Amino acid sequence: MRILVTGCGGMLGSAMHEQLPRLGHEVIATDLVADEPWLRPLDVRDKTAVEVVIQRSRPDAVFHLAAVTDLEWCETNPEDAAETNAYATGAIARLCANRGLPLVYISTAGVFDGEKADPYDERDAPAPIMVYGRTKLAGEDAVRAQNARYFIVRAGWMFGGGRKDHKFVYKIAAQIRDGVSQLHAVDDKFGTATYTEDFARNLDLLVATDAYGTYHMVCEGGCARFDIAREIARLMGRSDLPVVPVSSEFFEAEYFAPRPRSEMMVNRALREIGLNRMRPWQEALRDYLETSELTGQQRHVLEALAQPRPAAQRQQ
Repeated sequence: MRILVTGCGGMLGSAMHEQLPRLGHEVIATDLVADEPWLRPLDVRDKTAVEVVIQRSRPDAVFHLAAVTDLEWCETNPEDAAETNAYATGAIARLCANRGLPLVYISTAGVFDGEKADPYDERDAPAPIMVYGRTKLAGEDAVRAQNARYFIVRAGWMFGGGRKDHKFVYKIAAQIRDGVSQLHAVDDKFGTATYTEDFARNLDLLVATDAYGTYHMVCEGGCARFDIAREIARLMGRSDLPVVPVSSEFFEAEYFAPRPRSEMMVNRALREIGLNRMRPWQEALRDYLETSELTGQQRHVLEALAQPRPAAQRQQ
């Protein structure tokens, strides 16, 4: 397919730009900030500009990744968040519907309130507790209302994306690389990780079907960020490094936006159609660290990653 990707300069978009051509697709990569030679500038809030790009590029499908994702920014700038996450999404959905184009819209676990004890599946009713989640849910609703040929795909705690990766996993690995004496990680909030490379490959399988609808696409297994930090330390050969569990209040000054207690999800809909290829988060994390520019050149990392995995981990 010839695929127009909005927001392609971010973590997930970078993985899409790398993976989709390998899978036989042509990618028209756009972003608000075209800071790579392969990116075309596009502000998705500009309906005319989006329409021109669609007319000129003549895609077979549109993957809409562009979003305001900083929770703190969304909380203090709700109109800006709504303009991109909700209103622009609705306009793109209409443009795609008018041209008969399928639309892939990337959403989030943040549409749930976090009160459920078990992981959320696609049957659970959204009830977001923060501006980011509410605007992304409004985007979902706009897609459903405007275009019958849609894939709404909810991702979890994202990692991957090469130089574009500056989220939790990257930050923890960077601290370990730089010789930090101890780590602090939250143990009272839970979620499911999403490796961008696995996501891009699994999404390719999904959009090759006409099984339109809403899907979760996350790594297998729930965890706290504390669990992820401890696993990163182990994989980087630093099992001796103290990883201190803390409550969310420890980082409250920096991360003040409300966050659900649980953002754990399961890929129920993907399993039902036999297309769940998402791996356990530990396995995906290992692959990420093994190939990351951040850690891949460190001898102690490679040596740690080359060690045989424990039998219990191999069986997951």
